[in-house]
Amino acid sequence: MKQSYKGLVALAIVLFVFSRLTEGFIVPIAYVSGASEALVYQYIIGSCSFVLTLLAARLIKQELIHGYIERSLNAKVPALIGGISTGFVIFFGICAILSLVFDRNISALIATLAGSACLLGFALKDFAVALFAGITLNLEKSYRVGDIIKVGDKQGTVDQITWRNTILASADRTTIIPNISLLKQVIQNLNKPESISKRSVELLIDYDVSVESVERILYAGALGAIGVTHAKPPTVFATRMLPDGVQYEVIFFIANSGDAKRSEHAVIKNILESMRKADIMVAMPKRGSVEGVMRSKISNRSSDLFYLLQQVQILRDFPREVCMRISELLIARRYPVGVSVVQFGESRNSLFIVAEGIVKSSTADQDDKLIEENFIATEFFGRRSLFGFLPQGASVHTQADTLLYEFNQFALQTLLNEYPELIQSFANNLAHIRWKRSQSNKPGELPRADEIQHLVELYRGQIEANYGGKLAALLA
Repeated sequence: MKQSYKGLVALAIVLFVFSRLTEGFIVPIAYVSGASEALVYQYIIGSCSFVLTLLAARLIKQELIHGYIERSLNAKVPALIGGISTGFVIFFGICAILSLVFDRNISALIATLAGSACLLGFALKDFAVALFAGITLNLEKSYRVGDIIKVGDKQGTVDQITWRNTILASADRTTIIPNISLLKQVIQNLNKPESISKRSVELLIDYDVSVESVERILYAGALGAIGVTHAKPPTVFATRMLPDGVQYEVIFFIANSGDAKRSEHAVIKNILESMRKADIMVAMPKRGSVEGVMRSKISNRSSDLFYLLQQVQILRDFPREVCMRISELLIARRYPVGVSVVQFGESRNSLFIVAEGIVKSSTADQDDKLIEENFIATEFFGRRSLFGFLPQGASVHTQADTLLYEFNQFALQTLLNEYPELIQSFANNLAHIRWKRSQSNKPGELPRADEIQHLVELYRGQIEANYGGKLAALLA
């Protein structure tokens, strides 16, 4: 408790205790003073009530007006406001004491107050208008201390904001502007740009990559940037056809303009990572033709798919003809943004390869903690369901318009019937993928030969057990 309150609280307690001591205090005082016991009691209760009124007035002034309200508005309240509020609290307290404790008629006193309030309001009308203007500016927060603002022909840094004036500081002067005049003028805040910032990135891509592929890959790269809050979805446009390739523009909108540089860095970084995984390079000048520029052929979907499969980790080091055969067995699945691809526990023995767009998987670990992971071009999910005949281990939803290629158990059975030696290739790749995921916190560490061999044998046995029949006969 503040020191300024302790004396009033102690005095109120003492007076209250005296009011309860009829025989020990009130009777002796009445006898000595010659007044009645009832009158002495009234004066003690009246004095106690007046002390409590003073305490209430001080609390309202210091804790409410010059405390909570100033902290909420981040502006200093004029001392006159505190003084007027104190006067009103004390006046109403006195009226209540006279009426309730001493049983006096206070009509004349209230009439006097009303007349005084009218006179006070007339005398302070200019101050009241200025005060209203100050309240409006503080609530709207059009500018803050430290902002550079321009009002008419006056410009400077806001040094102080009160409820009556705004003080601007410049290199050669200090300008005090009444808040009432600011309500009638245009205020330019030179430190407060729009909260949404529009940014763009331009890239030149070879003609041998289809427009649809570039659009989805760049969109996924911009949308999936870590730590970026998008005000609305990014857009990708092919803007020009140049001799060396097609120029694309990625436009994205950052919710907080203060994070513009950091967000732009994150978007460019993720776009480049998406392009790297999809094996798409920025076009370079191509010299050597008769016209001075070697033109690239226009891509078709089959060549896109073949190049995609060569980048998929589970198909690493597969021969060209095998990748071409797999491309014939895949089922293309197109999904709009925000739809479900598979649900956790679903019996669907398929592996999905992300060709374009972005998807998010959601699952829970052993401690029921939610684990989310994004998949972009060349990444895949569902390998346990395809090779192990297990239910899908996560719920997967699209984050953008997405193209997936489904490789189901019938396609894998067909492929292994035609190329039985791929059992060993799949087992090797699955073993390295599993080991690498288990060592994600130890980058650069190489597996021991016995560890990898154990995993290879485990996956080989799993594939042979689940894809038998004609395949088992061929292997025999």
